[in-house]
Amino acid sequence: MKIIWTFTLMMIPGVVSSMSVTGYSGGGVTIMCKYNKRYTANAKYFCKGQWSDCTDRIKTEEKNKWVRSGRFSLYDDTSSSVFTVTIRNLTEGDSGTYYCAVDTYLRDFYTEVKLKVLTGQQIRVRGYSGGNVIINVKYKIQEENPVIYVCKTTDQCFTVINRRAEWKHDRRFSVYNDRSAGLLLLFIRDLNENDSGEYKIIVEVSEDYSFFSDFNLDIKTDDCCGKSISLSASAGASVNISCKYPQSHSRDVKFLCWRSGADLCAEELSVEENRRWRDEGKIRLYDDREQQILTGSISHVTEDSEYWCGVQSDQGHKIFITRVLIRVTDVLNTTSLSTSPPPSSSSASVFKTSTSHITSVSPGSSLIVPLVLVLVLLFLIIAGLLLLFLCKKNQSQAGDSSSQTGPGKHEVVSHTGCDYEDIKDTHKELPTSPSVSSNCVYSTVEKATGDCFTSAEDLNYAVVNFHKKSDGPDSVSFRNNQDYSEYAAVNHLSA
Repeated sequence: MKIIWTFTLMMIPGVVSSMSVTGYSGGGVTIMCKYNKRYTANAKYFCKGQWSDCTDRIKTEEKNKWVRSGRFSLYDDTSSSVFTVTIRNLTEGDSGTYYCAVDTYLRDFYTEVKLKVLTGQQIRVRGYSGGNVIINVKYKIQEENPVIYVCKTTDQCFTVINRRAEWKHDRRFSVYNDRSAGLLLLFIRDLNENDSGEYKIIVEVSEDYSFFSDFNLDIKTDDCCGKSISLSASAGASVNISCKYPQSHSRDVKFLCWRSGADLCAEELSVEENRRWRDEGKIRLYDDREQQILTGSISHVTEDSEYWCGVQSDQGHKIFITRVLIRVTDVLNTTSLSTSPPPSSSSASVFKTSTSHITSVSPGSSLIVPLVLVLVLLFLIIAGLLLLFLCKKNQSQAGDSSSQTGPGKHEVVSHTGCDYEDIKDTHKELPTSPSVSSNCVYSTVEKATGDCFTSAEDLNYAVVNFHKKSDGPDSVSFRNNQDYSEYAAVNHLSA
């Protein structure tokens, strides 16, 4: 029963299916119409209006060949039983109900197509040889995974499937599907004059239809502007750049962007006003429209990086004009970097103009730090030498005074290698003189054992103590009413 029912449906003329299609003014749509294989030989056509009075837009009996009628084209692919209809240069007045149909002897088979044309944009972009462009294509689409084609001709296309919000690359082309903003971004790098011409961006919404937008790309060679320049700066310093742009872009927005990996502009700053600084983060911009010069300042560079100077059109297309490569050099050694803070980003910079109108900066602060370190090091060396000299001088004077042992001088006894025994009282009677009282007793001094003395002439005695007694003779006197006096050494001199 099911087979019979299906056969019956296919035999009854009328509506086979229906689809909704969205396009944009200035662009176009491509519609895929399926039919039963038994009608391969029949004529195919595309008409607009109610089915009862539908007016043909294009009709053909040609097979496997494109047939064109004004803005409409039709291709009947008999091998897959599908004929394709393309409408170009859409206007909002093209919105309405259409039918793609198979001409039969009885009642024709058809598929209903509801077309809605939204306001689009006429895209004309000017680029410059050696630069890049980013082209914005506005659209509204509900499908999550559209397939995107970019074509210059039917033989030069590349395909990008955007499944996530990221850039997809194919040779010199990249595509980013910004669904939240309803924008399709097309990036073309390393432009040359051969890239000029008409392009088509095709968004395949489903297996039933796709829409496309055309744009014109005009690549010029302008001697006013440098294509690429290289700058160098020490780590932590600032870099100043100066980019020339064509006079035709004087009133456009200017921008400076930093490329990081696959991100075309990981960090960007734009300026819209004339002769007024704008700063954000570590980038500052100044646009002089009379001189057609964009001046930028990048503070505290820490790694090799790539920047681009460019202009942005009123439609949002970005034109990258001058590539700026910054190479970070380190003039300080590792010790200096670890102990010294990085140079201030506000330090003075030196501008150096090149043939490309680009200014290079070599921070003066990088010379001051090494000079200060050298002066400090010299001061420490001189102070150390002076201190060493004074120590040597003191040691020399001490040695001279200790080596003098002549008459009238006392020799200082070193306790390092010689030991002395206590002075012993032998109770032997010593010769007396009239000036010496019998109450004053002097003990004999004996030489201590050891190798410190080699003859009697060299005998030294360690200590002689004089004690004041109340009954002693008046001939012994003590200064400052001292009750105790100690003498470091007594020399024995031969007669």
